[in-house]
Formats: sequence, C-alpha cells, structure tokens
Amino acid sequence: MRKSLLLLFVLSSLLASVAPAFAQRTTASVRGTVTDPSKAVVPGATVTVTNRDTGLTRTTTTNAEGVYSVSELPVGRYTVSVELQGFKTATRTDIVLNVADDLKIDFELSAGALSETVSVSAESTPVKTVGGDVSGVITGQQVRELPLNGRNFLQLATLMPGVSAPDFLNVKDKGLLGGSDLSVSGGGVTANMWTVDGANNNDVGSNRTILVYPSVDAIEEFKILRNSYGAEFGQAGGAQINIVTRGGTNDFHGSGFYFGRNDKLDAKNYFLEKAKQPKDELRRNDFGWTLGGPIMKNKIQFFASQEWNKEKRGTPRAFFVPTAAERAGNFNGPAIPGCTLRTPIDPLTGAAFPGNQIPSNRLSPGGQTFLSLYPLPNVTPSAGSCNNWVTSVTTPIDYRQENGRLDYTISNSSRLMVRYTQDSWQNNAPSNQSNLWGDDPFPAVDSNWDQPGRSFVASLNQNIGNRAVNTLQFSYSANKITVTRGGDTALNTRINQLIPSIFPSSGHEYPGDEGHPVFWGGGGYQPLWNEAPFHNNQDLYVFRDDYTLVFGKHMVKAGGLFSTNKKNEDVGGFGSFEQSAFWGSGGLPGWGSTTGNILSDFLLKDMTFGFSENSGQRQVPQRWRDLEFYVSDSWKASPRLTIDYGARYSIFYNPYAADNKIMSFDPATFSASLGSDPCNGLLQPPGTSWCKDAGAKGGSTGPNRSLFPEDYNNIAPRIGAAWDVNGDGKSAVRAGLGQFFLRERLSPGLNVGNNPPFIKNVNGLRTLDSNADPCGCFGTTLGAPNSGREQSAKTPNNWQWNVSYQREILKHTTFEVGYVGNKGLDLLRTADINQVLPGDSNHNGVDDRLEYARAPGGSPPDLRPYGFGDHRITMWEHSGHSMYHSLQTQVISRWGASQFQASYTLSRNRANVALDNSSGGLSADESRLDRTNPGADEGLANTDRRHVFNAALVLAGPALEDQHGVRAALLGGWEVGTIIQAASGQAVTVYTGGLPGLNGGPSGTGYTDNQRPNVVSGVSCLADSSTNPEQILNPAAFTLTGFQLGTIGNEERGGCRGPGLFQTDLAFYKTMRASSKLQVQLRFEIFNVFNRTNFLSQGLNNNMSLASVTLDAAQTKIVSFTPGGTFGQATKTRDARQAQFGLKILF
Repeated sequence: MRKSLLLLFVLSSLLASVAPAFAQRTTASVRGTVTDPSKAVVPGATVTVTNRDTGLTRTTTTNAEGVYSVSELPVGRYTVSVELQGFKTATRTDIVLNVADDLKIDFELSAGALSETVSVSAESTPVKTVGGDVSGVITGQQVRELPLNGRNFLQLATLMPGVSAPDFLNVKDKGLLGGSDLSVSGGGVTANMWTVDGANNNDVGSNRTILVYPSVDAIEEFKILRNSYGAEFGQAGGAQINIVTRGGTNDFHGSGFYFGRNDKLDAKNYFLEKAKQPKDELRRNDFGWTLGGPIMKNKIQFFASQEWNKEKRGTPRAFFVPTAAERAGNFNGPAIPGCTLRTPIDPLTGAAFPGNQIPSNRLSPGGQTFLSLYPLPNVTPSAGSCNNWVTSVTTPIDYRQENGRLDYTISNSSRLMVRYTQDSWQNNAPSNQSNLWGDDPFPAVDSNWDQPGRSFVASLNQNIGNRAVNTLQFSYSANKITVTRGGDTALNTRINQLIPSIFPSSGHEYPGDEGHPVFWGGGGYQPLWNEAPFHNNQDLYVFRDDYTLVFGKHMVKAGGLFSTNKKNEDVGGFGSFEQSAFWGSGGLPGWGSTTGNILSDFLLKDMTFGFSENSGQRQVPQRWRDLEFYVSDSWKASPRLTIDYGARYSIFYNPYAADNKIMSFDPATFSASLGSDPCNGLLQPPGTSWCKDAGAKGGSTGPNRSLFPEDYNNIAPRIGAAWDVNGDGKSAVRAGLGQFFLRERLSPGLNVGNNPPFIKNVNGLRTLDSNADPCGCFGTTLGAPNSGREQSAKTPNNWQWNVSYQREILKHTTFEVGYVGNKGLDLLRTADINQVLPGDSNHNGVDDRLEYARAPGGSPPDLRPYGFGDHRITMWEHSGHSMYHSLQTQVISRWGASQFQASYTLSRNRANVALDNSSGGLSADESRLDRTNPGADEGLANTDRRHVFNAALVLAGPALEDQHGVRAALLGGWEVGTIIQAASGQAVTVYTGGLPGLNGGPSGTGYTDNQRPNVVSGVSCLADSSTNPEQILNPAAFTLTGFQLGTIGNEERGGCRGPGLFQTDLAFYKTMRASSKLQVQLRFEIFNVFNRTNFLSQGLNNNMSLASVTLDAAQTKIVSFTPGGTFGQATKTRDARQAQFGLKILF
C-alpha cells in the first residue's frame, strides 16, 4: 500500500511538472523528419497542416534534429506543406487522418526557389510505421455505403480480424435488443471500452450494452484498437472502440433518407416453413436527415441529424406446450415420442387416475389458470421435433435519435467541440423475445420496455507554443431503463388472485404492477416469467485532459482520468422476483409423492412445490469513482525505428451504496454457533448496525462502505516498436506488449443488496392455491445470505502482445499478417460458496454428494457447509483466467471511391470462464463446477471460433458526368456493396440439468445447471444433419450410463461446436445528379441474399434434463440412460433473406 501511494505521488508530481492531463484519444497526430537531398536533417523549416474541409490550420517548425510533430488534430482530410528559404516548397495532399492515428510523413526538400512547389498525393492506405498496437479503421464511406441490416454501425466491427461474435449478438437492433457483445483478440465481451467522441458509452451495469447508437449518417469513422494499444487508453482489458461523429465543413452539405421493408420481399423462416405457418410479419420504416455547414467560415461549423426507426416485426417462436385436454386434466391424448411425459399417477393410490383423468373436484384453480399462460398447440410436430406450437409474434419497436455538434475555432491555437446525442427506444408488449432480455416466449402476459440514452461531450483543444498541445474534455453519459407490465392484464390479475403471494401486495415495492408468479420450467416445458416491473438508470460524469509535448526525438504524453458515477438499479433482478417462484413439485403433504408429470402436478389440488418469494428494498443506489494517470513517450530512435513506452496507473474504486444498505457474505466471519441466523457471515458498512436493528445476532463490520478491499496496485506497463524495414514506408514490422486493467461490471455490488436484513425471504414448500404453510416448511422471514464477494483486492486484467508485418503489395493496397496473444488474469466469475462438498459431514457412512444427488424431490438433506438448509450462496471471485493465441491477417485496398477489405483469423481461446457472460449471478457457463477441483472448468471459452473470415467491398462505377443522354442515365453512377461473413461454430458445453428422480443432479453439488455428463470416446459430438438439419449435437456422443452419482462428468468445457455461419449481404446503388449540387440515390439491399439457414447456438438444447435414467438397486450409479427427444436440436435461426428499398437525397 505504501509503495502504491508513493508511486501515485511520483506520478502526480511528474504530471504536474508537464501539465495536468486526462485522456482517451479521439484525435490524430502527424510527425516526421525533414531532410535535404544529401539526407542531412533540416532544422527551422516551417510545417503547415491544413484541414481541407474546415480550414483549421496548425503551424510548427522542425527542431534541431529536423523533426516536426503536430498532435490533437481532428480526424479528416489534410494537406501538409514544408517551407524553408533556399528550397522548393514541398506539399503532401489528400492525407486522411483517422481517429488515434499517429501518421509518419517524412519530407525531402529540393533546392530551388521558395515559390516553386513540389506536390505529391498521399497514399490512401499507408503502411503503419509508428506504434506497436494492432488496430483497424472503418471509414465513413463504409459506414454509409455497405449494406447494414438495421442500419447499425456495430455490424462493421465484426469485420475486423480477431473479432469473435457470440451467436446471441444482435447487430440489427438498438436499445436493449442490441448489444456490444464482441470478443476482440481473446478478451471477454464485457471487457471492451466503447466511446463516442471520447465520451464513455458503456452501460457499466453489464458492460455489454451501449448507451447511444449514433446514426450511420452521423458517423465520420470509428477505430478499433484490438491489442497492445498505448498508455493513453484505459478502463478496458479488451478493445477500445472509438466512434467519431461527423462535424460541419466550410460548405453546406446534407441529406434526407428513407429505407423501407415489407415481408413480401422476404423469405420465410425455417421453422415457420417446416410447420407450414404464415411468414413472419415485417414492416419497417427508417427515415431521417442530416445537415452540416458553416456558421462562420473557417471559424464555426455545425452538424445536426435526426433519425426515426418504426418497425413491426414478427419473431418466430417454436415450443412444446400443453394440449387443451391436458389443461382440463385429461391425459388420454396421443403421445409424442420423446416429448410427452408419462401418464400421471394418483399420489394417494400409486395407480393411474380413473380413465387417466384427474377428477374435476381435485383440480387446482390456480394451476389451471396458470397453465393458460401457455398458448394452445397449432401444429402437429414433425419427426424428430417436439414443437407443437410454432408461430410468429409481431412486436412493435420504435426508435428515435437527435444529434447535434458544433466545432468552433476560437483562434489558431484554440478549438472547441461540443456534441449532444439522445436516443429513445421503445418495445411495447408483446415484447421481442431477444437473446438476453425479454419475457418468456408466450405473449399472454408481457412487458413494455423503454430505454432513452444521452451523451454529451465538450472538448477544448489548446496549442501551447509550437511544441505542446493540451486538450481538456468533460463528458456526461446516461441511460434509463423502465419495464412495465403489458399484455393480458385481466389474466395476470386472475392468476395473482388464485395463487396468492406470501407477502401482501402493499408490502411490495411496486404494488399494483406485479407480474404473475414464476415457473422455472421442467418436463420439457418452457419457464414462465414476466420481467415487469424493473427500473434502472445510470449517470457517468467524466473529466479528462491530454497534454502532448514534443522535444528532440521524443513526443511525450501525460494524462489521467477522473470520473464520478452513479447507478440506481432494482435489486435481485426484475420485479418478478417479488412474486413466488416455483420449481419442482414436492408431493402431497403427508405423502411426499408426485404424479410423475409436471402438468398434472400443476393441476392436482394440494400438490406442493418448491418455492421462494422475496420482499425487499427496491434499489441499490451504487456510487463509484475512477482515477487514472498515465505517462508515455514515443521515441524516434532512428530514422526507421520508433519505440513507444509508458505506463498507466488505475484506481477503480469499488462501488458502494449511497444509503449503505448492502451486506456481503464472508466465509471467514461465519460462526457455526450462530447457526441459521440470517446475518451469520455477513459484513455491513462501517458505522451501521443493520443486523442488530433487525434483531439478528450475526453481522460484522466490513473494511469500507463498499465492503471489499480496494486495489491500489494497478500499474500497467505498455511498450511497442515499429520498424520501417526499407525506410520507404512500404514495409513495417511492429510489436507490442502491455497490461490492461478493466473497470468491471457492477453486478457484484448490486447483488450484495439482495441479502438480509434488507430482503425478507420465504422458501420451502407450498401449494399453488394457498399461501398457508402446509407442512411447517417455510424458512425464516429474514431469509439467508444470498451473495458475497471475495475479500481480496484484485482487478481483472489482461496481458496483450503481438508481432505483425505489413506490406504495400500494390498501389493503394496493403497486406498485414500477425501473431496476436492475450492472457486474462483475475477475471470475474461466480461460485456457489455453499456447494455440497465431498465427504461425510453427517457421519452416516454415505458421501454427501451421493446422498444429495439421490435425495427425494423437495427434501434434500442439510449437507451444505454454511448451513441455511438447502440454500445456495453466490460468491463473486476473481479466479478466472484465459489464454488466447491467434493468426490474424488482413488485406485493405482503397482506390478512388471504391474500397475493399478482407480478413481471416485462426485462433484458440482456452479459459475457465465463458468470456461471454454478463449475468448477475450463478449460471451454467460462468459458475465453478467443483470447488475442490479447479481444473474441472478448463476448456474452450464460449467465444472460441477456430476460423473467422470476413470481406467487405464498395465498388463504385464511373459517374460518366462527361457523358449525356441515355448512356449516362443508364450506365453512370452505379455502386455495389457487399459483406461476406463465414465462421466456424462457437464452443458449446453440454449440461445434464435436473434429471427425473435426481433433483440434485447426478453430481450432487447442489447446483444442477452446470453439471456435465460423460463423453463417449471415439464418437463425434456433431450430428449428421442430413436428415434433420436442426439436429446439431449427436446424442450418442454423451452418456450418463455408468455414471457414479456424486462424481463429476468428464466432459470438458467447450467440448463441442455449435452451428457455423455463412452469410452474404448485397446492395445496389444508383446515384443520379439532379443538378451540380443535388444528387438522388436509389438503393436496393438484400441481407442473406442466398437465404442460407444459419442456426444459432443460442437456443440450442444442450441440456439433458428431459433424459430418462434408471439407477442400480443401491442407488449409487446410473445403469441406463435415454436422452430426451429434442436434445442437441437448434430452436433459433438467424434471419432468412430480407430486402429493403432506400432513397437518399444528397446536397
């Protein structure tokens, strides 16, 4: 600690001696060396850099080494000229500066008169001869001219080498349906930093959604720093994605646009076609405008834009639902092999009900009404499928955005930029069942979703003489998520009346807006839940400043960052968690047996179910601050070698609650003598006495308000080198190495608000029709600890490194190949700290895991190490790690108005975490399988895709402006754009889930979701899909036969692959000139032009919970096993072919 504080003091003193600084670059730099014909350096030459569009001019002189440098230049087109008496003026035109560029441009002056000029046009795709980072740029032309499904810029980020997108990434939507789930060069999907003009654009709650989606017509460009970037960038262990918005110029320019879609132009979804159902509806209208120009030429320019998206979209859904007869208690209907559950038995007699019909006087009113949330079947399942309900549910989506930017050149040495953007996104009921958000797939009772976002930034750039530049920036970023109930309100109310809650409605935080109770699924039937009500808002206030100083052969940068932030989010997930949540049936009171069929269990009066219900505080008002400093130097060690080195120091303060109402479980403070005291093992903020005030005996004082130790040791070194091989700027070898610390998501801080005494919890067994305790089964009204965070000061971080070679292979064309690596350390993941452990804790001669695995439903033995009955405790810990190796290649070519780029990545990413998870608790992919065996979680990360290929082309034909008549009208102004994407499937893990008769799962750890089976040696895990295309996994490759209960299966994480991807998007544009300043562009865009069915791993049935198993006589081993009929089948696809028309008016 003392060493860290000393380092902080030294860094602060160093920064103060140079200038105050806070940074995240959205500008660019130009530097180089000026020589004469004898190669001697030329000091004292005047170098002028001029922006061709805005008139911004910066002037400097070469130093004694002939070196010049001009930094903090806005992105755009530039001309650089060099003048000195006795030499001809040298000029380089058509220089394009992209965000975060550090472009090297050397000049050789020729003897002659100053009035003579030697002008050379710059290369459109220069070889990068400065910096050891791996990066790529998406130009404004690509953003606006390539076919983007949903006009979402994020799709273009997937074209970069090293980018792996999980199947649940949605690049056609915005708002909560969208997401930024990209794994870049081996990093996690929540490890990236997204900025707009330098303003933080991350929702820090999950780190997987962004706050605003700049319109593609308002984007100048964006750059992705994929590996080993400089010390001026922080807060991310993965990539830096910097989006720069368009600014005005000295000429007025603008556009109006309209894009329309209609399902009459679309192909039918695979599942709808198979079920002979109508095509999913689609009506989409995108329209808007842009306008930019001068308020005062060379002084003040503005740019403004507005866009609307209005859509009604059908989303295909295919599931197994109860029949009308089954809902009435009649189980005489024809069985669907592998799908229909067994004929129910009467728990009172052990025999079937008379006529396989539950008597009407024994039917549960609550159960019957609850099952009405399922729709009725509308199709007969085809062979190999259980889906008897296949349809398309039409959902409304409305989006609007306003954007405005002002650039003010105060003087030749001062420039101000101000930009404000706001989004409005709404998805009213029935909500879209997206990949990570949304209600259950059945639209009876649904939710209305609303997310406005805001982003403001002000940046002041100040030249200090000819050698220094300072940029001060303030940004404010925010969003607000609101979910309210929609759909069939009468049905929701009737269910809540017939299945009464334990805690009265008046005790809930949102009385009158509660959704119906939750059913977590079982027996092949989908869970039933409702997200409403939910409220969540975030505000980020960030102050930054960059200072750059050039002297000799050095360009020194120093900076830092300070932010103060808040997020108020509903605790414990969504509003449904205040309602009863039901899972497996526990039998009739006094009998302990069930019907053997989850539907008849629901329908049979007096049947008990495992349940839990909470009533607690509404929100956790999290507050946190970030403080960072950095210093770096770019040293021109020789005319052909540049070395960059520096370090960044980060303090990411743990979030605390503004009202101090958080508690965290700490095993070290647990006392067996306190037993099931609700505060046993809990830490509380200093100066509080929450546990004592609630009448509990437990509770200890935590280290600070956040309850977790702070980490003051985050010093991140960075080093890179670039070698201009021949000194001609045509070939370069680059290398980089660095450490990168991540501002992790806020999930742990939110979930520790879900502990006693702030949350009252009742759990155990109850019937649907009554909230009375049927068997003395209810737990304590103050509940038990639910979550905690390890008491160690660690920050997730990644070591990144690369070696690459880039060569200009043709004029305007470069080829790059490189090795890129990434090692993740101290990554966040979860574990059930109260997991059942091997051993014989109750001294009955039976291993605890074996005893738990074979325990009867609803009555597992009390075998957990920290007591509290059969209760899981989520522990957030930094025990995750990953290792990524890759070959990344790319070709880029730009000529005239045309562009082409293609990339290929060969990679492997091993980890003990999923790397694609942003959940707020235990989950199958993210949670530790076995606390006693750390190696059990090793394998391929979910983000691992072995092969990824992408290509994008914008091909502009001749305008034929010198032609007239029919020839020019028909053949001139054509343009073609295409995107081709191909990738192998992402890594997939198979899980056993809860099995019939084995409610604890075969491994008996106390958490069934992440237990795995054994694999069959020599059998491919991928199915032969020639007869059934949606059968992705081979059921014969996984088995439970011979599985010893209480042990861990031998399947490795990521042991198989999901379906691959191949898709081509195509666009045709025709631009017609109406006048010298007015153009009209007609567009026709086709997505998935070849209508290839691309199944998704998301929605893949990789869970064996429908399997049937038979135990040996001793009930220690599974002797026979039959997988469920839908195991290994895909249930979702990417979009079938869609098309849209577009019209643009440009002036």
